[in-house]
Amino acid sequence: MLINVFIPHRWNNNDYNEISNILDRTKFNVRDYSVPSSSPFDEIDWRFNVDPKIQKQIQHASVVICSNRPAIANGMSIDEIRYAISIGKPIVAVQITPSSSVTLMSLGVSLIPKRKDSLETWIKNHI
Repeated sequence: MLINVFIPHRWNNNDYNEISNILDRTKFNVRDYSVPSSSPFDEIDWRFNVDPKIQKQIQHASVVICSNRPAIANGMSIDEIRYAISIGKPIVAVQITPSSSVTLMSLGVSLIPKRKDSLETWIKNHI
């Protein structure tokens, strides 16, 4: 099964790599629509909460998978998650750290353990 994935992230922690590594071990064929470090967007349009280029990436995703710690409570990752919620994308948070972002949990995002089987089951039940 092919799934299109968007992972909200910051390059100053290893959350993106941890989530990607779990996805690589799943039974799914994954197409990653996240913003890669090898080709970051040069310009961000700050007139928008979420830059239109990133909105487009999220729109292509079947699912949004984030860590339980967005960079900062009201940072761009949270705005990306709010945008995904507003357009009806299924979203799950992988428990990377012992404590979770209160803002993320207040948005009703499901939290799952950092395990391949947990992610596979959640995706199967929500896509």
